[in-house]
Amino acid sequence: MGFFNDEELQSLRIENMILHVVSENDFEPQRARPVEHGEFFLDRIKDTDAAAIFEFTEDSRLKLHLERIAVGDESFETGAQEVSRLFALLHDRTSRAGAFFVFELRTNDDRVRLYSLIKYDYQQVIEQAPAGDDGSLLRLILQAFVAQKRAVQKSALVRVVDGVAEAAISAKDRMMPGIEIADYFARFLQVKRTRSDEELTRTVRNLLRTTLDEIRPHLPDQDVARAFRRVTAALRDRAMINSEAISEVVIAAAEGIGNEELTADVQKRVARKLRSAKLEGLTFPPDRNVLRLPPLRRVTTTEGVVLLYPDGADKAIVERERLGDGGEKITIRTAHVTEDKVVREGNRKPN
Repeated sequence: MGFFNDEELQSLRIENMILHVVSENDFEPQRARPVEHGEFFLDRIKDTDAAAIFEFTEDSRLKLHLERIAVGDESFETGAQEVSRLFALLHDRTSRAGAFFVFELRTNDDRVRLYSLIKYDYQQVIEQAPAGDDGSLLRLILQAFVAQKRAVQKSALVRVVDGVAEAAISAKDRMMPGIEIADYFARFLQVKRTRSDEELTRTVRNLLRTTLDEIRPHLPDQDVARAFRRVTAALRDRAMINSEAISEVVIAAAEGIGNEELTADVQKRVARKLRSAKLEGLTFPPDRNVLRLPPLRRVTTTEGVVLLYPDGADKAIVERERLGDGGEKITIRTAHVTEDKVVREGNRKPN
């Protein structure tokens, strides 16, 4: 699933918010402000929802501040000012100036506090309106966001339960490829990545196979193996893997482009599997070694039987058992035979 669970998404609301300007100028702490444009910001927070593939290090200062805010050892304003100060100090001076928001969120579960950290780009706005209490800065941020859909540059989501922050944290960085985050953002969060591109790609590879098996009736000749080779090759050539890319290659393998019913069905299946595998909302580069097709193993027997199958095939498909007399029993289990024909003598390849 993404970071938020279904119950949280149903009852999510903003309880506190604060914003600071981050730029080349010195940090100036601001007061917490009443929740304004709550629905707008709640939608932006939900847009940042992605599976957690980072976790806090034990010495994370951000984690400590959020825990203290959650239990009341620090007021939201004081704690959020310190969090924002830390971000401003580590903010790369080559990065674009903007606004850094800290949101405290609540749900129907009184034990839970959720925190959203968002850095917006709005360099032009800073020149137009200095920080103040008249609301002009916030209005201009909203205008800037509407004008530039990609205004959210960095974001993170943290869950605190009974005063203890969960190790798993969701983080996104528009300025970095895939699911990497900038060095200064990682230092601010004090997190480490928990799942490699290889692990994520292997999960997707398994997801592809099960999805194709489920839509077998829609595949040409109901040939799952051939479709799997096709989607694997297609995904291997993609710059990035995400839900859209996975759905596209599966639909193409089923020759279902333009078939709205099949497209909707595949998209739902893929989304459900990504959520179950905790890959929802992620975009990452493919590990091409994982998506490389295995070599074929050729077996020829003294009786003239020739077998050709992917090396390393699961034992549930090809099982080989050594017999006491030196022979071998080979069992092949298949859900469907896709080709069964006589090969003429002239077309047979020599051993």
